[in-house]
Amino acid sequence: MMYYLKPLGMAGLLLFLSACNKEVKPNELHFATFAEYPPFEYIEQGEIKGFDIDLARLLAKKLGKTAVFDNIQFSTILPAISSGQDDAAIATMTITPLRQKNFDFTLPYYFEGMAAVYKTTAPVTTVAALHGKKVAAQLGSVMDLWLRDHLNAKDMITFNSNNQAVEALVAGHVDLVLMDGQQAAVYSRKHEGLAYNTIMKAKQGYGIALKKGSPLTKEMNDALKKLEKEGVMKKLQSKWLGGAL
Repeated sequence: MMYYLKPLGMAGLLLFLSACNKEVKPNELHFATFAEYPPFEYIEQGEIKGFDIDLARLLAKKLGKTAVFDNIQFSTILPAISSGQDDAAIATMTITPLRQKNFDFTLPYYFEGMAAVYKTTAPVTTVAALHGKKVAAQLGSVMDLWLRDHLNAKDMITFNSNNQAVEALVAGHVDLVLMDGQQAAVYSRKHEGLAYNTIMKAKQGYGIALKKGSPLTKEMNDALKKLEKEGVMKKLQSKWLGGAL
């Protein structure tokens, strides 16, 4: 398992130690997330919201608990689970064999495609078209991992968030950004002159990550099945993924 971590610095260290020493209440379920990934998780007017956030709250309720969110950098989410800082991670986390070696995952709750976001004057519509381009992705994301396996290092660049990556695209520092299709649609609507195209369909879905051997894994899977049977998952998709935010 590879993690892409940056030094915490004194402020980050104090924040991490504070999080580790926080009071744990038995009726709370702590989720690590990275709220810069609309429409799945993002901050609006100081409130955390999105598809994943609603889902986490519903799952916690099924388990008789209240969801509490720890908004941290994406690259530090899995270490937060390993250390026990959080109980689970919900952050559009793709289930991969590499991640499954060290963590439990719930059943997939959503499948997405990999999309290229580009300037309308320079469209990218196939995987082959990535070669020779300067491609950006979010650090630690499955797109980052995929690029490391399929593209020369000199042709790729990673950012702490897709917000930063899209800013680089608008400024002309990169040719395109790889992200999931739902978020690509959001950024294309927000920025005039940008468009997107899904260039590959996902084989692995998004899952909730937990510590290896966690008893919560089965409980969450049972809760996910109940939400699916009750039609709640379709309602969530309609609310968050069926139209513009």
